[in-house]
Amino acid sequence: MSEPIDRVNALKTIPLLAGLPHGDLEQLAKKVTEVRHSQGTEIIKEGTSGSSVFLLIDGVCEVRRNGNRIRELTKGEFFGEISILDPAPRTATVRAVENSVLLVLEGYDFRTALKSSMQMSQRLISVLAERLRHMTDEFAPRMKI
Repeated sequence: MSEPIDRVNALKTIPLLAGLPHGDLEQLAKKVTEVRHSQGTEIIKEGTSGSSVFLLIDGVCEVRRNGNRIRELTKGEFFGEISILDPAPRTATVRAVENSVLLVLEGYDFRTALKSSMQMSQRLISVLAERLRHMTDEFAPRMKI
């Protein structure tokens, strides 16, 4: 069995959390749960309810929607936040492409962190806008001019 990770230092590797003071990271570290998923494991399933955000500390995960591969997630990225911001079913399935280590943060703690850090909130908005732009570019019908 692998040794548990240093959660504070692991949280520092997540760009979303980069603006949080060290004390806030220490508090978050007490609230996250470390989980390890083997290659091929389904972590979240499209259409199910969810109340957690997943922070990818190590490994690679794949995001699929309606069976189509949307993107790949690597160290430092996160997923599951949409079901926290909008309590509707999960919008995608995420599966571990290789053995992966994640920190799981419950919705209440995620929302509390967002409220306490304007920089984190702004970073989240930027990431969501980037994902929307990518989805629009990828799936919008191409128009010929």
